Amino acid sequence: MRAPNHVIGGLVFTGICSSLSGVNVFASPVYLGLAVGAALLPDIDHPKTLIGSLLKPLSVAINRRYGHRTITHSGVTLVALTLAIAIAEKLSAGANSLALVFFFAYFSHLMLDMMTLQGVPLLYPITKNPFVIPSNPGYRIRTGDLRAEAVMFCLFLSLGLFLRPLFEHGFWTSYNRLFGTMKHLHLEFQRSEDMLEVTYRAHKGSLEFSGRGYCLEAKPTRAVLLQGDSLVVLDQSELVVEEVIPTHTGRKFFFREYRFVGIGADSLQRLVGRHVIAKLDVAADRPFLATANGATSEQRRFESGFLRGAIFHELYDSVEAEVFVYEPNPRIPVLREQLRNLRQENRSRGEAASRHSLRLADLAVGMQMEGDMVAREGIYQDLAAERKRKLPLPDYGREYELQAEIAALMEQERARNARQREALERRNREAELQPASFTGYLTTVEIEGL
Repeated sequence: MRAPNHVIGGLVFTGICSSLSGVNVFASPVYLGLAVGAALLPDIDHPKTLIGSLLKPLSVAINRRYGHRTITHSGVTLVALTLAIAIAEKLSAGANSLALVFFFAYFSHLMLDMMTLQGVPLLYPITKNPFVIPSNPGYRIRTGDLRAEAVMFCLFLSLGLFLRPLFEHGFWTSYNRLFGTMKHLHLEFQRSEDMLEVTYRAHKGSLEFSGRGYCLEAKPTRAVLLQGDSLVVLDQSELVVEEVIPTHTGRKFFFREYRFVGIGADSLQRLVGRHVIAKLDVAADRPFLATANGATSEQRRFESGFLRGAIFHELYDSVEAEVFVYEPNPRIPVLREQLRNLRQENRSRGEAASRHSLRLADLAVGMQMEGDMVAREGIYQDLAAERKRKLPLPDYGREYELQAEIAALMEQERARNARQREALERRNREAELQPASFTGYLTTVEIEGL
């Protein structure tokens, strides 16, 4: 196959294969020149080819030693030269994808020559058997067949023009742009090393809106875009996202974290106001007003994800002294209820014991005064039975223990509330003299060139 087809075919083949790795061969003169040179390089073993005539001494030497379509058309040379370029890239300060471009361009020459009648000895010098595509000679090209060469050239040229978006954006970006869904935007955002600019269309009910912004976050159902000085949130749970088309900008962006302790409202406002915020967590020792995303609320602690232009104010006029609320010990009422029940039980037991004693005395007197022996024996049996009956005695010891425990808890309650009252009064005095103090951290988005 002749040089024009090797050049145009090599560029198309290299462009397609390199796009799988996100490399645009046509974006850099270095890549383009390397691809053209590598696509022609295997023919350096023939002095009458384009590259052979440019490097004739070397071409003649190779041709005399090996002949045409031998060593330079083998996989050994392809791998050796690719490794050499890869090692040179690794050792250089500015490593890129030169080895990748070289490999595909050089291999394109071998693949196109496999489509000729002669084929190429891909495993030379192990074997000289030619490799061909396809196996039927009737479908392969005869070298020097100008008509077939012209058809191939037109085919490669048309294919190159048709696949221009693929070369420009890369295979995966083109794939994700083709579908234009939130899921594919998420996939492109994950694999991207630079910032994406997203063109979107969406609607909520009958309200339609569209625009373009830099993508700061992309999830399967939610994306955050920086559009001018404001943030746009595309959330599929709240609206219908019709289309999101990502474009690579070449700009880098990163996150930077700031921590602050005990700063005033003015310092916090200066820190927050000049940044695009990815995350903010701030707390204060008194209530403050926070305005973010169009809503104002009174807070003691404010947390938020992506936002722009947050405003914080102290509540000078609304700061009120804390009111002391006496906190009783919840165990004391429980113990008092236990003591009340125990006193009732002890009273009942004491009354039962008194009645039992009177009963014993009555039976003893009755037995003494009874003259009938049979009746007297009956009274004796009743007296014996009553004496055997054991009644529970009042537990005055437990009653005294409960009284002592309640007294101790009441003293602890009084002391604890006294300390709390003193601490509250101290805080109220300090609040009257000192401004609000803010502590927390924020994570900002830093964009290259903005």
